[in-house]
Amino acid sequence: MTTTRPARPAAADALLTAAVAALTAVVLPAVVLLGAASGETVPGTGATAVLTAVCVVQCLPLLVRRSRPVACLLLVALLQVAVVAASPDDVGARGAAPLLAAYAVGSVLPDRSAARAVLAALVLELVGTLAVTVPTGGVVTGLVGVVGGAVTYIAAALVGAHVATRRRYAELERRRAEEAVAAQEDRVRSAVAEVRAGMARELHDIAAHHLSAMVVQATAASRLVERDPAAAREGLLAIRAQGRRTLEDLRMLVGVLRDPDSAEDGAPVPGLGVLDGLLEQARALGDDVVVLRTGSVGATAGLAPLADVTAYRAVQEALSNARQHAPGAPVVVDLARVDDRVVVSVENERAPGPGASASGRRAGAGVGLLGMRERVQLVGGRLDVGPTPAGGWRVRVELPAEDVEQDARQEGER
Repeated sequence: MTTTRPARPAAADALLTAAVAALTAVVLPAVVLLGAASGETVPGTGATAVLTAVCVVQCLPLLVRRSRPVACLLLVALLQVAVVAASPDDVGARGAAPLLAAYAVGSVLPDRSAARAVLAALVLELVGTLAVTVPTGGVVTGLVGVVGGAVTYIAAALVGAHVATRRRYAELERRRAEEAVAAQEDRVRSAVAEVRAGMARELHDIAAHHLSAMVVQATAASRLVERDPAAAREGLLAIRAQGRRTLEDLRMLVGVLRDPDSAEDGAPVPGLGVLDGLLEQARALGDDVVVLRTGSVGATAGLAPLADVTAYRAVQEALSNARQHAPGAPVVVDLARVDDRVVVSVENERAPGPGASASGRRAGAGVGLLGMRERVQLVGGRLDVGPTPAGGWRVRVELPAEDVEQDARQEGER
C-alpha cells in the first residue's frame, strides 16, 4: 500500500478498509471451523455469523483513520465492546481494526495527543466491557480481553510514532539535500555570471579606449596618404603600436579576471611559451609530468594572445585537478598542431592509492571547470573533459590558430 498507494490518502484508506474487511469476513469463520475440528469450544453457526458481521463493521471507521484518527480509534474501541457482547462468555475475539486505528493515531498525531487518544480508547473499552460482562458473569474473560487490547493499542501506537519519526527525518534529509543542491547551483550560476559580467565590462572598456583611438588614427592616415605619405606612414605605425598595446591589455585582462596576483607590477599573463616553467613547478610539488609535442615543429605557434593564455590556464587547471583528485598519478601533457587548430591535452592515470573516481570527479566539478569552459568558448575553442577507459581523467582543449608560415610569406612579400 505504501509503494502503490493512490495519489489521494482517502482512496488509500478506502482500499485498506476494503481489504481488512474482506480478510476479516474470510479468516474469522475459517478460524472458528478449525477450532471446531480440533474439539475446542467455539460459537455456533449463528453466533459466528453475528460475530463476523460485527468485526466487519468494526473495520469501517478505518475509512477516516488519517483524516479523523481520534474518532476512528474511539469508534473502533466502542465497536470492540459490541464484539465482546457478540462473543460467547468464554471466547475472546479481537480483529485487526484496533491495531490499525492505534497505529494511525501514533503516526498522525503528536506524542501527547496520541497518548491521550489511546488512554481514552482504553477507558471506553474497559467501561463498556464491564457493562456488558458483569450481567453475564464473564467479567474475567472481558478483563483479559481489555488487557490484551491495552497491549495492542500501546504497541501499535508506539510503532506508528516510530514510523512517523523516521518519515519526518527522511523528509528533512531530502529537503536538506535539495537545498544544498540548489545552493550549489546558485553559487555556480553567480560565479559564472560574475565572471561574464567582469569580462564584458573589461572588454568594453578596452574596446572603447583602444579601438576608438585606432579608428581616429586610421581616418587621419587615410587623409594623408596622397598629401603627405611620410605622415601617413607614421600614422600607420602608431596604429600598429596601438594594436599591440590592445593585445597586451587583453592579456592583462584575463590575468586580472582569473588570477589577480599575476597582474602585479604589470607583469604579462604567461602563455605556452613559458609552459616549461609551470611544469617545473608541478614537478617540484611532486607531480610526475611528461610533456609530448606531436605534429610539426612549432605546433603551438600562431595562437592569438587570448588563446595562448587560455591554453596555459587550461594546463594549469588540469594539473591542479590531477594533483587534488589523483595525487601521485602520472600526468601526460600533449601539445599538437592539427590543421588550423592547436590541441592541448592533459591526461592523468588512476591514482595509485585511494582517491576520487571518475564519478567523484564529475560530482566535485565546480567553478574551475566552468571557468575553463568560459575561457575556451570566449576564443572560439572547444573543451572536452571526462574519464578515460583506463579509469583516469582527461582534459582536451582545441583552440583556433593562425597559419604562421603563410603570414610570414605574406610579410616577406610586402
